[in-house]
Amino acid sequence: MIFVTVGTQNFPFVRLFNEIEKLIEKKIIKEEVIMQVGKSNFESKYLETYDFIENEKVNKLIEKSSFVITHAGTGSIISILKKNRKAIVVPRMAKYAEHVDDHQLEITRVFAEKKYIEPVYDINKLQEAIYNVKKFNYMKYTDNENNLLAKSILEYIESLD
Repeated sequence: MIFVTVGTQNFPFVRLFNEIEKLIEKKIIKEEVIMQVGKSNFESKYLETYDFIENEKVNKLIEKSSFVITHAGTGSIISILKKNRKAIVVPRMAKYAEHVDDHQLEITRVFAEKKYIEPVYDINKLQEAIYNVKKFNYMKYTDNENNLLAKSILEYIESLD
């Protein structure tokens, strides 16, 4: 099963949903797909869509999925990675009126540079990303960066004694 989630933002993301439908039509995507579409008012010809899904059910869908396709919301990406699931990240873009700015492009680049995710900057490359995510292994996400920061703070405090 593939889970698609785009968070709770007040912007549509129909560009992503249309591409997923196209890949289902072309039989590139053969798995069951569950989509959380937010405020997009998108209805699928092929699968059930949900405007919003409770956090507990989102977590279960992430755990059940073979991989997740998501927008570049930091919370969404980290939730996926903490559950050791592969993520295809498609940033919302201002030029398509999917967000007010392009901060999601920056977020995607950071996670992609660290080899945590499969990025999609051009929606026409989603098919390629699906092939890649199935065959590549990505870096495992850990809270080490946060732990290193906490350790540095603790060492500093101890040095004051």
